[in-house]
Amino acid sequence: MSNISLTKMFSASKLGEAMKDRTSLSQSGAYSQETFRYLIETESKRSERSGHLCQILFVYCTDAEGRIVQMDSHVAKTVMAALSRSLRETDYIGWYRDGRIVGAVLTVLVQESLAQVSTHFQPRLVEILRAELGFKETSRLQIRVCQHHELGGIES
Repeated sequence: MSNISLTKMFSASKLGEAMKDRTSLSQSGAYSQETFRYLIETESKRSERSGHLCQILFVYCTDAEGRIVQMDSHVAKTVMAALSRSLRETDYIGWYRDGRIVGAVLTVLVQESLAQVSTHFQPRLVEILRAELGFKETSRLQIRVCQHHELGGIES
C-alpha cells in the first residue's frame, strides 16, 4: 500500500471518528470547533494538491472597541441558518471559535470565483442577515473572508 493510500485512510478514519462523535455537530447543525478546524486543515491541503482554491468566511460580533465578543444564541442560529441556505453542499459550516466566531469553508473555487465571494456572496449574506436580525444587530456583525495562510489575524 502506498504512503498516499495510508494517508488517505488515516485522514478518512480521523474524520470519520470526528463525525461519529455527536459533539462534532452542535444543535444548529454546525461542526464543533475541533472538527471545523480539522476540516479547514484538510480542505486547505486538498486545495493545494488539486489546484482549486478554498476560502474561509468568518462571521463574528464585535463590541464598541472592535473586540470579538460572545455571539448571542439567537444571532448565532440566524447566522448559521443564513449560511446553510446560501452555501453549497460542498461547503462546511462550523465554530472556528466556540460561541464567538462562526466559519464557513468555501470549497473548490476557481480563480474567477474568488472575487465573486466578496462582490456577490458577502453583500447578499449581509442583506439576508439585516432582513432577519435588523440593522442594530447586523451593525455589530463583521464578515471576513480569507485564505488559510491568513488565519493568524482572525483572532486578534
